[in-house]
Order: sequence, then C-alpha cells, then structure tokens
Amino acid sequence: MSTMPVLDFVVFYVSDLEESFAYFTEKLGFKPVPEQSGPVFRGLRGNEERIGFGLNLAGEDTPPAGTVELYFKTNDIAELHTTLTAKGAGTTSVVQMPFGSIFGVQSPDQHALVMLQSPKN
Repeated sequence: MSTMPVLDFVVFYVSDLEESFAYFTEKLGFKPVPEQSGPVFRGLRGNEERIGFGLNLAGEDTPPAGTVELYFKTNDIAELHTTLTAKGAGTTSVVQMPFGSIFGVQSPDQHALVMLQSPKN
C-alpha cells in the first residue's frame, strides 16, 4: 500500500434523528451543514475542519443505533482493496455510493471502518 488512508468522516447511527440533531447542535454546539443533510442524514461541523461528521438514522438497511463508522479517504480504492484483501483484513466488496466508492473492513473487535474514494479524488 503506497499511502495510509486518512480519517475523513465520522458517522453516528441514531435511533431518533431529530432528537440527536437537536442534542448535537443545541447542547454540544456543533454547526449544521445543510448541503450535507437529507431525510435520514444530518451533516455537522465542529472545530476540526478536515474531518466531517454526521448523524444517520438507523434502519433496516443500516448498522444499529449506537454504531459509529469511521471513513478513511484514499486516492486509489482498488489498490487499497486489493492490498487489504490479500492481508486477510476482512474486506467487503467495493460499492458505488452517491458520495464515492467504499468498502468496509471489520476489525477484531468489530469496529466499523469504511474506506472511501470520493469522486473529487
């Protein structure tokens, strides 16, 4: 692997999107990012400009509420996938999403790690 992937985005899966959004904005002071928000997702910004943060409503097709996903950015998703798969890192298939190409990796303690190559890379 030529470069280590860089932490890019953190997602908290929540059971009540509006309650969690109010908590993170009103009580903790995170700022809403409307252009990253939609029906089941709310983008947030804190003082760390380089790492994105968001709340995703948990549902049938998502991890359960309480799950935290860490998204790591790479410039070559195919190379990273091949390398990590060869090392037996427990990779999933690469999937195209509206925000880029991703694949998952499960650590020994089941941490949710997602490797990402966004279209702008």
